[in-house]
Amino acid sequence: MRRCLHLLKSAGLALLLLVPVACQQDMAAPPSYRPLDPSDFFADGRSARPLVPGTVPRGHLRLDAPLFFGRNHPGSRIWSEPINMIGTGFQAGGLSALVQRELQLAALQNDYVKEFPFPITQEVVEHGRNRFMIYCVVCHGTLGYGRDTIDRDGMRLPGGGAIVQRGYTPPPSFHIDRLRQAPVGHFFDVITNGYGSMPMYQQQIPPRDRWAIVAYIRALQLSQHFPRKELTPQMQNALNDSLAKQEAARKAAEEERSHRQSSARAAEEAGQ
Repeated sequence: MRRCLHLLKSAGLALLLLVPVACQQDMAAPPSYRPLDPSDFFADGRSARPLVPGTVPRGHLRLDAPLFFGRNHPGSRIWSEPINMIGTGFQAGGLSALVQRELQLAALQNDYVKEFPFPITQEVVEHGRNRFMIYCVVCHGTLGYGRDTIDRDGMRLPGGGAIVQRGYTPPPSFHIDRLRQAPVGHFFDVITNGYGSMPMYQQQIPPRDRWAIVAYIRALQLSQHFPRKELTPQMQNALNDSLAKQEAARKAAEEERSHRQSSARAAEEAGQ
């Protein structure tokens, strides 16, 4: 009798040990879908479910148009409308509707905000410089000129980023009149949605960081065009020292170039 009870206890203990092992296997490998895997459970055959109409993901409410869009009113170009109107001609007002829509889009171009949506402090500008050096300097260069320039003596002054120097399309200089006069919302929109050869950065850079970059761009523009008469005495002295060093370097380079030319002529004459 005792032997039977002992066997029953051993068998029960063995069963108890198998139960959690089986549960662990089911919990360790639950049924799941990979991105874009099909599913027979839903009528549309997709495993990834769309958002419920009328809902907004937490943290993605975009009610502040200047902060999130760089415009006074949120709006975007609906590219499908002009395409859908191809071939309609004058039927049902197709052409007039297209012209009206284009006029509305042109008005959006003038809807950029001209003021920053939050106060710009030194901390914001410094943070913008940090972001600029990560995302922007590779094309626009450290001073925002976008490409190398030639000074009055024919010397090449490096101004483009590393990617531009390797053949990428050079961006326009931040210091041309068009961009110096452009509203801050224009720069925010270009960072967000891209422009020309520049890709969009809305996924890489959060909205406030984009505004910080725009603030630093404004600081770059001011640094290259600051009225000299408004400089403090300390800044005047620093500028004079810098200009003196640049002039000394220019003269040294000119003397070196003249010496090389003289040496080359002397060697050529000696060879004759």
